[in-house]
Amino acid sequence: MATKVPHLMTLADLTGPEIMRVLGHAYALKKRTQPWLLPSVPSQAGKKNMRLPSQSLFPKTIALLFSKRSTRTRVAAETSAELLGGRALFLGREDIQLGVNESPRDTARVIGGMCEGIFARVGDHSEIEVST
Repeated sequence: MATKVPHLMTLADLTGPEIMRVLGHAYALKKRTQPWLLPSVPSQAGKKNMRLPSQSLFPKTIALLFSKRSTRTRVAAETSAELLGGRALFLGREDIQLGVNESPRDTARVIGGMCEGIFARVGDHSEIEVST
């Protein structure tokens, strides 16, 4: 039987040690990917001796739901997915009908059935809360 994958809606869902483990892992990934982001290596030929970060998202698709626009957040999320071997699927307010024609629950069910993860950048946390 498959283990149920936890949903991270807020840091309050994690224990202190879990938060520290996530931050430690994020730091390690950032350190590993930093050389790939620096302009000092101008070509792919120069990058051939550099170690790729974990390809833990290969060949997964992560849906990026943005109801609140943010250039830095979008670039960081898309770049992160790519560096980890995945694909980011940007879905802005105009692309989906979150809370208009479709409930958050229906939207999550549809996207969750076609993508391996959902990353949400919203104005208010209530936009992603789903009542049971």
